[in-house]
Amino acid sequence: MQPTPFCNINCDYCYLADRSNRSRMSIADAISLVRHVVSSGLVGDSLSIVWHAGEPLTLPASYYWDIFAGVANAHPEIHFKHSFQTNGMLINDEWCRLFRQWNVNVGVSIDGPAWIHDSHRKDRAGRGTHDRVMAGARVLRANDIPFHVISVLSANSLDHADEIFAFFMAMDVDRIGFNIEELESAHTDSSISSRHLSQVQTFFEVLANCRQKEGKRIHIREFDNALSAIAGCELNPENSGDLMNNQTEPLAILTVAWDGSFTTFSPELIDAKSRDHASFIFGNILQGDLEDLMENPKFVAIAAEVEAGRKLCSNSCQYFPLCGGGAPSNKYFENGRFDSTETVYCQSVIQIPIRVVLGGLERELGIVHGSPDPLCAVNGSL
Repeated sequence: MQPTPFCNINCDYCYLADRSNRSRMSIADAISLVRHVVSSGLVGDSLSIVWHAGEPLTLPASYYWDIFAGVANAHPEIHFKHSFQTNGMLINDEWCRLFRQWNVNVGVSIDGPAWIHDSHRKDRAGRGTHDRVMAGARVLRANDIPFHVISVLSANSLDHADEIFAFFMAMDVDRIGFNIEELESAHTDSSISSRHLSQVQTFFEVLANCRQKEGKRIHIREFDNALSAIAGCELNPENSGDLMNNQTEPLAILTVAWDGSFTTFSPELIDAKSRDHASFIFGNILQGDLEDLMENPKFVAIAAEVEAGRKLCSNSCQYFPLCGGGAPSNKYFENGRFDSTETVYCQSVIQIPIRVVLGGLERELGIVHGSPDPLCAVNGSL
């Protein structure tokens, strides 16, 4: 859910075009939106709500207290898990009380040492934000609030995996996810392209070596995801072609903007423009459009294209059993269509980490494979 599109900083790789807009979702609308989603029959006994697509902490903590209490009281049969992805600059003790009381999952965006972070993550006056983000992280530590880190890799960080790893070790971070700077929506000129893939490979190899030397104390999302996919494929080889990918399943992810308008598949589609459809908005939940989604011509057309892209991946990509068809938004913005296959994104954060993890497993087990097929390596390594 997008409580506001506004962000108090101006990262040069941000995909959101509307981040200067100070509009906000009303508390009543937020509670009503959850009621509509619950009544749609899409929700089981738990619902994960991620507050993102803008800087959620630019609204007061009291705003979320009221929403969290409102949805919990209205739906006592459902377990709500709230998450924030934040730049961390506005964190204080008041926010930590909210996080603790509601067991909020907190993610902080930090790209590494100041010279890397501040080259892209600047405030609206053009100043670096690293010092203020680190101050927010210290407040979380002082209040015993656990958090994970999301770090964006740009071209200027690819040769510095050891420095980045050492920085996060010194921070005592135990969970990190690495995104690459993506060609997506409002961000139309990424510093990372196909010519950087060998550097991306080296980055993750160095990262894996650093992590190995430190006893694997830091959980790195890309390695954990690769290992889980490999293990799942090995344990259930007959079902490997049916891997669930939330981004290719309609309504597995529902992204709702501040005004109630919504999209599905990739969250990054929420304020993106489409050549063929003007936007990827499929209606407004507050107006009851979720119930009529399956009859929406725009949704039907886009869902068919996403599914066609998934099938193309299934038929052509050796990594499909470990991936499930990639991210539709990256296909659209890199390739121009959803019904396409490989992207720089999937090569960087899916294929390369899988190869690095498999290589590590094979070295640990003393196994040598001549086949480039990851499934051959899976069947021999686990």
